[in-house]
Amino acid sequence: MIIAENEAEEYQQAEQKKQVYLTRVNQLFGHIKNWLKDDALQVEQQQIEVREKFTGTYTAPVLSIRTQTGQTLAEIKPKGAYIILAEGLVDIEGGFGREHITYMVDGGPYSYRPQPENTDQLIKKPMFKGIDDNGWYWVENSRLDRANTINKEVFHDLITVVSDYEF
Repeated sequence: MIIAENEAEEYQQAEQKKQVYLTRVNQLFGHIKNWLKDDALQVEQQQIEVREKFTGTYTAPVLSIRTQTGQTLAEIKPKGAYIILAEGLVDIEGGFGREHITYMVDGGPYSYRPQPENTDQLIKKPMFKGIDDNGWYWVENSRLDRANTINKEVFHDLITVVSDYEF
């Protein structure tokens, strides 16, 4: 009986995590539509299926961004709520590549290393600089250990990176 109760609790937690993720994705997509409203681009929202081990298959929104002539610049696709080091992943895919944005909380992921003076004690250090609030971030270059908050300017940069489209 305890196993069934644990499974029910795990299912409920997975369902709750999925709903929080979908809410965050919808908020991000609302921002994206707002950021692009003054640009000469078409934004179309459709649905896709996302499959995750803990949640199973569920429906999520996807955005397609096109020029006025119909050329697809990018698709913004939710990938899942169960992501290592983050609480959600969305891919931005275009003809020139793919970039990832992640939802980070509590200052983002941390690494731990022994203190030089006392190797029995660990020092907690943020893996990325710039994660000040909970939200969507783009780690432009992991070697620089810096994450960029997703805003209109950064989103334009992402579209340029994956499509070579200039704003």
